[in-house]
Amino acid sequence: MAPPFIYINGYPGVGKYTIAQELLLLDNHQLIDPVAAVYERDMPEYQDLRKTVVGEQNVSRKGILDSIATSDSLRDVTWIFTDSQSSGEVGSAAVADYIHAARTRGSQVFSVILTCEEAENIRRMRTGQRGRTKLHDADILLMIRRTEDLYRFGGKAELELDVTLFSPVEAARKIVEFVTQTAVQSI
Repeated sequence: MAPPFIYINGYPGVGKYTIAQELLLLDNHQLIDPVAAVYERDMPEYQDLRKTVVGEQNVSRKGILDSIATSDSLRDVTWIFTDSQSSGEVGSAAVADYIHAARTRGSQVFSVILTCEEAENIRRMRTGQRGRTKLHDADILLMIRRTEDLYRFGGKAELELDVTLFSPVEAARKIVEFVTQTAVQSI
């Protein structure tokens, strides 16, 4: 079996990206050059996908995931994705792209749902460390938290982790323990 996909989902500002960095994240936030976020310049797939990006000015999430799933150069990479998807139609469709790529690749998907107390979520969201493309409006965050349920895979390969009192390192350690134990149990 190929290395897993680790899919970290949670409300904006809960700490997904910060925790994923502790897990040696391959940064899927680099959308300025989405090809460089996935492939090194000397990999054969880099130029092919780069032509698509430059030529059409548009590569979808599904296109990037399909490329990852079928790449020989990236076969031994464990991918860690962060997202904020709801259980609604749009969120479910987005998650389906990750599931499809994992199946194509022959990878198990580990789902991690990060939560934290509302006040802590707002505090984290308001820190100056969040990028300019991320949500900073507490009213919108509260509306999302109250009206949208996070997408859940369910089953034994899903961990729900309340990170209110955890540092990023502690949360990352819990995720690694979960993935390691769950992977061993499924062999």
